[in-house]
Amino acid sequence: MLDKNVELLAPVGSMESLFAAVQNGADAVYLGGKLFNARQYASNFDKDELKYAIEYAHLRGVKVYVTVNILIDDDEMKDTLDYIKYLYEIDVDGIIVQDLGLAYLIKKLFPDLPLHGSTQMTINNLPGALFLQKLGFERVVLAREVPLEEIKYIHQNSNIELEGFIHGALCVCYSGQCLMSSIIGGRSGNRGTCAQPCRMAYSLIDYSSGEELSDLWNIKYVLSPKDLNTIEVLDSIVDSGIASLKIEGRMKRPEYVAVIVKNYRKALDLGIDSITEEDKKDIYEIFNRGFTKGLPFKDFGRKFISYDRPDNRAVPSDQLLNRAKDSFSKENIKFPIEMEMEILIDKPAKLCLKYEGESIEIKSDLKVEKGKKVVLTKERVLAQLAKLNDTVYYLERAIIHLDEGAFLPISVINSLRREAIKRLNNKRMNFNKRKPLPEEEYLANISKYFTFTKVKRNIESKISLSLLKESQFNQIDIRKLDRIYVGFDGGLKEALFKIKEAGKEAFLLTDRILYKGDLDRLKEKIKSVEGLIDGIAVSNLGTLNWVKYNFNFDIHGDIGLNIFNSFSASFLKEFGLKSLTLSPEVNMKQIEKLCTRHPFDYEAIGYGYLPLMIMKHCPMSLLKGCKDDSNCSACPYSKGYGLKDRMGLKFYMERKGKTTTIYNSVPIMVLDSLRQIYKKGVNIIRLDFTFEEEGIREIQEIYYACAKGLASEEEVMDYVNKFRKRKGMTKGHYFRGVI
Repeated sequence: MLDKNVELLAPVGSMESLFAAVQNGADAVYLGGKLFNARQYASNFDKDELKYAIEYAHLRGVKVYVTVNILIDDDEMKDTLDYIKYLYEIDVDGIIVQDLGLAYLIKKLFPDLPLHGSTQMTINNLPGALFLQKLGFERVVLAREVPLEEIKYIHQNSNIELEGFIHGALCVCYSGQCLMSSIIGGRSGNRGTCAQPCRMAYSLIDYSSGEELSDLWNIKYVLSPKDLNTIEVLDSIVDSGIASLKIEGRMKRPEYVAVIVKNYRKALDLGIDSITEEDKKDIYEIFNRGFTKGLPFKDFGRKFISYDRPDNRAVPSDQLLNRAKDSFSKENIKFPIEMEMEILIDKPAKLCLKYEGESIEIKSDLKVEKGKKVVLTKERVLAQLAKLNDTVYYLERAIIHLDEGAFLPISVINSLRREAIKRLNNKRMNFNKRKPLPEEEYLANISKYFTFTKVKRNIESKISLSLLKESQFNQIDIRKLDRIYVGFDGGLKEALFKIKEAGKEAFLLTDRILYKGDLDRLKEKIKSVEGLIDGIAVSNLGTLNWVKYNFNFDIHGDIGLNIFNSFSASFLKEFGLKSLTLSPEVNMKQIEKLCTRHPFDYEAIGYGYLPLMIMKHCPMSLLKGCKDDSNCSACPYSKGYGLKDRMGLKFYMERKGKTTTIYNSVPIMVLDSLRQIYKKGVNIIRLDFTFEEEGIREIQEIYYACAKGLASEEEVMDYVNKFRKRKGMTKGHYFRGVI
């Protein structure tokens, strides 16, 4: 038997799925409303359905968490908070969020409402968990890639509850760090509308030539993970400190929910050895893309990816579906109650119902009469009290005090029973004992955060450069920039000396994903250049928290923080950040609102191949047949290769350490819109140089000239047109935004 205190958390995408989850042993369920959640294509629940779902679950001792786990636009924030107020008042047990600004406002307006950090927040290390703990979160859903030893370390050194996935579909990218669906088709995973480009076929190619590397890996599903299945290693997950075991599947059928929840419930209650071959067959047949134990258990390469096909290969039999449906078509959950009834002549009848220390007493309006022709018997009274089939209770014990010859209409006994059950239900459904928020008080509180004075400031039209290679640094004109983000190690000190001599700002660029060992190494690196840098750029909440409490440098918030609204920016300014790179998913209208509500140094990406995916998985490991990621640093396939999609587009990818980045097929190029972007309130335009080896200086010079008013409109348009013909380009989301 495993730890009974561990919560089994089930997915709910429909009312039937709710019944399936609860009746098969879930301790809690998570579901989404019609808006503001990361499964916009699931059925989801309207307000009345949400209220019913919470009442249904609470009566059966099950908690309900609602997902509000997308990035929220400034114009949506007030409606989102109104929605949170409704959830608060119908007694939801917790809200799962991604957006920092929303989380900040929830803690201000609903301080006792439990917050859970979505896996979309990319919390993968101890400082990240501590960041949310300090912000008032009760729980964090860790990144799916976090190794078991790292989970144990987080658990042992924090007080926040940890949640982890145990079964279902996997994202190949670190959640919250995927822009592929967004950039390719405008459907953002950060907004709940992912088109799942990871389930498409690609060919492994030599990036320079575009040639396929092998017929065996031509048009394969190299980004499509198998489904997670940890039923056989559940004890290790529980031992690591995970408090909530999360099943994925809000878009799957209720029979799937029933089968998966039932078997994990069995494993938790009776131990993993209780899972039979027949149970495993049921799990396999209800849905699978092939199974993996996941990256925390070091499945890698071909053990992790379903490269031959991305879809479900299970064919559930009618018998399995019927068994699954039977499991939730009737009420399986019953709680024992006691009743004591007094039926004494010339007195009102009295019923006392007892349940787990609760005591409910009801009296009839009618007085008991002496029967003339018909009298009550204890057997008849007991039969009426025991009529509980339409409830979640059964009568465990009854005491009946009945005067001989007494008469009371059966309808009165039934009415007393029903009223007692109703009152008990009302007490039991109110898990959190909340009172409705007075509307006037709520509106007064919320107005504090929605009263803005448009900030007017002189835009300095700065240019920053981000460089990942020493060879790129050697090409630039150090006079024609205002800030440099340095992301390379070789020649680091020499480069920083030159930057300081030129009087420019130098920020150390940090990786998106850093674990304990990575942070230890970063600490030594920072100490070695301590007098040469002005600040540190961070792209992860854990890194942000770690830098804040270990060093006294300016901190820049990079694109991995997903700054999508002014409330997130305001919170991070309050937290002590010096500047921010805006999410590449915001459009011009959003930029203007974001940048003019709070004075801050706002940066936007004006040039660069956007990172579309940040993965622990390495597609080249499929070609090589790698069993693990122990030799990545010496691998000749770590750079120079890429993917080609069905449209012939090429995506460069590069592995650094134990992380692979896939870049967009064409760079963002907004040179001809630069002045428009500055006018919206952005004061730093950033040029992101990633894998480029040439042309860096000319890009820098034309952007600098445009920013400083040294280039004519004709010169700018001539450069843009020539660049478009040579390399192709995109304006990203500046003029379209995301769904």
